Amino acid sequence: MGSAYAVPRRVFRRVDGAGCPHCFAPSTQPCAFIPIVAARHAKSRLLTLAICVAALPACAQLPASGAWSSTDRPLFQAEISRVEKLLASAPDKAAVTYLLARTWAAGKQWPETIEWLRKVANRKAGLDPSRDSAFAELSGTREFEEILAVVREATPAVSHSSVAFQVAEGDLVPESVAYDPKGGRFYFGSIPKGKVVRCSRSGDCTEFARGLGVVLGLKVHGQGLWLLSNSDTESALIHYDLASARVVRKYSVAGAGHNFNDLAVAATGDIYLTDTRGAAVWRLAPGADKLTKLPGQFEAANGIALSSDGRLLYVSVFPDGIDVVDLKTQAVTPIARPAGLCLAMIDGLYYHRGALIAIQNGFMSPRVVRFALTHDRRGIERFEVLERRNPLFDGVTTGVLVGNEFFYMANIQDEKKSGFHPITILKLSLTGRA
Repeated sequence: MGSAYAVPRRVFRRVDGAGCPHCFAPSTQPCAFIPIVAARHAKSRLLTLAICVAALPACAQLPASGAWSSTDRPLFQAEISRVEKLLASAPDKAAVTYLLARTWAAGKQWPETIEWLRKVANRKAGLDPSRDSAFAELSGTREFEEILAVVREATPAVSHSSVAFQVAEGDLVPESVAYDPKGGRFYFGSIPKGKVVRCSRSGDCTEFARGLGVVLGLKVHGQGLWLLSNSDTESALIHYDLASARVVRKYSVAGAGHNFNDLAVAATGDIYLTDTRGAAVWRLAPGADKLTKLPGQFEAANGIALSSDGRLLYVSVFPDGIDVVDLKTQAVTPIARPAGLCLAMIDGLYYHRGALIAIQNGFMSPRVVRFALTHDRRGIERFEVLERRNPLFDGVTTGVLVGNEFFYMANIQDEKKSGFHPITILKLSLTGRA
């Protein structure tokens, strides 16, 4: 994991320039190559695609490639060489192949971009360039539309979910959801509104907490709700009492160099949380009064989960996909996986009966997937896509396990400014999946 990937997941910008707090991609500095955009529903592009399928000769030609100055050319070539070297040893070759395509696109070298995008499509790993603003100038060209056709063919719709309930406050934009098994209530944290709401299974909601920053990860443990709040001046882990909705204690790290993202709580009471901007994982030990960092770098750290015995910690990162932390030895290793399996863009990550349940989004065709683990729980033996190309998807990020069911938000609508719809919570049964 090179330092070039230490870029915060929740500080990128979309096509329209608005902050995209839950989407990420690696930076390719020093050349300042484009931040990614996870444009989930490019309706105009779909229209163009329909036209191109009917009459490919009518599609636009590739745009003219950009010219490089004598100063910029060696920097660009050095960056290409760096990523090509990374490709040779990367556990997730599909993700780095995609990164090479983005790098060529950043330099507006379109024939080379198309060449690498064809390699991406031929890997059939689920990566979808139609969702990435880096390739916006290729929209409507014959070459690009042919690539998208290959991607669509390799990623057919998979449907196993049903609607559980809806939250009427569509502009809540909740990045995470938690569940209280004793009270039978769901908790949703709002990105733009700095609050948490508590909802029944029928969708009746009341305000639980307010006056927070950008609320990301949430977890219920015992009688408390633990949440992650981020502002310009600090990132904090905050413990609330469920019964009174009062703050029990706050554990913060000052400065803008952090972005607390998601968390996992061990049976022992240890809490582990990802810091995307800080490329770190923090721990709060039982009874401790401050957070401490785990050793190592966790570039673009995002989703996080614990094995059932509490010995292994799983952290989604880039470009490895998932790092496995042995909590006894502190050793960190990329998870072993079948050839061709792409683990890029994992947002929510959950351990369930010898498997990891993951939500992948961003430039991955959004999906819910189950990774069956090896006997030692340090590798992926096989995988199954549980949901993909659901027409309700409009920002699918995280969920929560409730027994053998997985509840997740289909449409947090984080790229909208108006015209919000109720937030649909989908339910997926995990019974019988092995």
